[in-house]
Amino acid sequence: MAVKPFTTTFRADGVRVLFWEGVTENDTCAPVILMGLEGAVGDLQAVGTFGSASVALQGSNDQATYAALNDQNGDAIALSAEGAADFSTAMLQIRPHPTGGSSQDLDLYLCLREGR
Repeated sequence: MAVKPFTTTFRADGVRVLFWEGVTENDTCAPVILMGLEGAVGDLQAVGTFGSASVALQGSNDQATYAALNDQNGDAIALSAEGAADFSTAMLQIRPHPTGGSSQDLDLYLCLREGR
């Protein structure tokens, strides 16, 4: 699996927007280290071709073992069509994680509002 890097498309006053381009089912998205002392609230948005796949949002405190992150309703985030999901977390790092399917071609945006 290729590690897909992200680019920062916006940064100002505790807000960052990160972008992974052309993510497929064979990619691992590079994790984002959260900067704030109070955790972060954010939104994961996915656009493109899903090819029967889904995109989860995961977090890790040990930088090796990842767990599913939940949306504001307490449900594990797993987008299987174009859309977005809000979340809050205090994990050390987070990453989108493509799973299943074939012929996936997604652009992923992660907007973070990090506490100071």
